Amino acid sequence: MKNRLPASLLLFLSIISIHGKEENEPLVLNTKTGHYQDLSYDALTDKNSSWKERASLFGGETSNFLELTENDYEKKQQELQNLLRRIEIRETQNWADPKLLQRTENEIITWLNAQIEIQTSAPSYSGEHIQSIRNASVGFFRAYEIFNKKPYLDAGLKCADKILAAQWPKGHWPWPGKTENFIRIQDGTTTKPFWIMLYAYKVSRDKKYLESALRCADVLLSIKRPGGGWGDQWSFNGSRSGNSGVYHGTSFNDGATNDPFQIMVMAYHITGNKKYISKLHEIGEFIANAQMGEGGLVGWCEQYNDEAKPVRARQYEIELPYPRTLTRGVGPLLIWLYLMNKNEAHMDLLRSAYAWHEKVRQIELHPTTQKHWKAMAKAWSPSHHTLTENYLMEYRPGWPDAWLPDGSNWGRVLSFKMMAWNPLTNEQKNKYGNLIDHNWQPVSKLSEIANSHQPPPRGYNMYVHCHSGIGNSLSEIRRALLEHKRGGYSKMLKYYSHPTKYSQDQYLQARIEAAKRVLNIRNRRLSYPYIGRPGYTGISTSKDFGFVNSKGRWYGNPETKWGAAFQTVHPSKNTIWYQWQLVYDLKLAQGKINADAAARGGRGLESVSTQTHLDSWDVLGEWGMATLEMENYFNVPIGK
Repeated sequence: MKNRLPASLLLFLSIISIHGKEENEPLVLNTKTGHYQDLSYDALTDKNSSWKERASLFGGETSNFLELTENDYEKKQQELQNLLRRIEIRETQNWADPKLLQRTENEIITWLNAQIEIQTSAPSYSGEHIQSIRNASVGFFRAYEIFNKKPYLDAGLKCADKILAAQWPKGHWPWPGKTENFIRIQDGTTTKPFWIMLYAYKVSRDKKYLESALRCADVLLSIKRPGGGWGDQWSFNGSRSGNSGVYHGTSFNDGATNDPFQIMVMAYHITGNKKYISKLHEIGEFIANAQMGEGGLVGWCEQYNDEAKPVRARQYEIELPYPRTLTRGVGPLLIWLYLMNKNEAHMDLLRSAYAWHEKVRQIELHPTTQKHWKAMAKAWSPSHHTLTENYLMEYRPGWPDAWLPDGSNWGRVLSFKMMAWNPLTNEQKNKYGNLIDHNWQPVSKLSEIANSHQPPPRGYNMYVHCHSGIGNSLSEIRRALLEHKRGGYSKMLKYYSHPTKYSQDQYLQARIEAAKRVLNIRNRRLSYPYIGRPGYTGISTSKDFGFVNSKGRWYGNPETKWGAAFQTVHPSKNTIWYQWQLVYDLKLAQGKINADAAARGGRGLESVSTQTHLDSWDVLGEWGMATLEMENYFNVPIGK
C-alpha cells in the first residue's frame, strides 16, 4: 500500500506518532457550548471522564481479567459471596424494589413464550416480515443461550428456516420486488442472513445452515470488484435494476463493501480456504488511491468506479468527500486491515482523516456559527426530534454532508448539488461549478430568515437534520486512535481481543463484575417493571423483537437519534435491554452461565455494533462474530 499523503503531513504524523502528548491532561468540556474544546489525536484521553463521556467518545469497554495469586483468589471469592448476599437482601427484604430480579425475569419469559406462536406463524421471509423474522431469530437464539429452554431454540430455528427457504440457489437473498438476477448488498439485504445462518448452525449444529452461509460467501466472492471492494448491487445478465448504486465499482455506502469483507474473513476462519482472503489486501490499496482530498483534507467519496474515480449515485451522493464514508466504510476497513497486516500506512490515513474532521469541528464551534445554528434549530426543528431545550440543535459541529475536495467549504447535499454553509467565493464557484448550488444562502443568511419567523427556503428541512450528523459516530475511530496512541499495534489488538473460555481466575472476576452491575442503582431503575403503569416501556409492551436493532449504535451520540444507552426518559424501548442485561448478569453472578458461555470471544470485525462498539459483557454482544467464537479474528494472512 502506497501513501498518497503530502510529505509535510506525513512528517507531522510521524512526529505525533512517536511524540504524541501523554495522557496527563483530561479533556475539557465547554459547559457553555456543550462541546469539547479539543478532541485532536494529540489531546485524546479518557482520564477523569465519566462513564457517559467515555462511552459517547470511545464506545464500549473490553474487560481483560488478570490471573490471580492464591491469596487474591480467596479474597475475590469472599468478595463475590458478599455481593451475592447483598443481592439476596435487596431481592427479599428491600421495600423499594422487592423481588425485582424475579419479576423482571418472569416478564421476559412470559413475553418470550407469547412470541413463539406470533413469530413462527409468519407465512414467509418476504415483504413486511423480513425484518421481524430476522430479529426474532436472533432474539430467540440469544434467549436459548441465556435461559437454556429448548422452545426458544425451536422457535429461532423455525424463523431461520424461513430465511433459508428464501435463499436463491446462487446463494444470495431476495431483493424485494426484483428477480433472482439481482443482488442487493447494501443495508444487509444479502449479508445479514449470512450471520443468522451461522447463528443457527452454532446453536443447532445442523450443517444445512453452514452450507447456506458458505453459499452466500461464495456468491459474494464471485462478484468482488477488481478494485478490492464490492458495489451496491449486481446484475447477472447485465440488465439494470432501476435503483441507483454502482455495479462496476466499489461502494462504501451502507455496508456495501464492509459487510462482504467481514463475511470473507469469517468464511476463511470457517473453512481455512484462502480463496476468501487472498485479495482482501487490495481494498487497502484502493482506499489509498481513492483518497480525494487536497492539502489538509483527507477524505473519501461514497461510490467509485473500478479505477478509483468518484461517481455519483443517489441525489445526495455525489463526487465529494463525505464524513460518513470515514465512519461507516473506510475507517473500520483501515482498522481491520491494520490489525491484520500491521501496516502503519493504514493508521496514518485514519489519523489524517480524523484530523481534518476535528479541524472542521473546531471551526464550527465559533460562537457566531453556533448562534446561527441555534436560531435555525429553534425555528425549524421538527418537534419529534426536539429532545430538550439543550438538544434543539441537531446539526453537530463538524458533520456536514460533504466537503469540497480542497476543504474550502462544506454543507448539505441535495438534488446533486452541495448547499454550502459558508459564503461561496468566485474561485470556489469556478472550480466546483457543477457540484455546488450557486443560488443557495449561507448559514448566516439562513439564520436571519429563521429569526424573522419565515419558513425555510424551498421547504427543505435540512438545516438541522443533516444526513451525516444524525446517524454517525466517531467513537470507533477515536477508540482505535486512543489505543494506538497508548501502545501501538499490541494495545489495539488487546482491545479487540477477548477469550473464548475463561480460566478459573477470569471467571471469578467476571462473576464479581456482573454482581456489581446487578447492584448498580442505574441499571435497576432502568429495568424496573412497572407493568400496567402509563408510559411503561418494558418488554411486556413490545409487539415484536424490534428492539434487537436498537443495539447497533448503543453508545451513539445522545444528541442524535442514536445514543440508546443514554435515553433514560420514558417512553424508551431501551428499557428492554436493561431488563435483559439485569437477568443475564444475575445468572452470571450466580454461576448459572458457565465459563465457556460467558466468554464469547473477541470483538472481531464488528458486524452488529457498527461505529460505537458494545461492551465485552453486553447481553447481546457482538453476536455476529460470536457465531464462531475466536479470541483474535485478525490472524488472517492477507496479501501473502
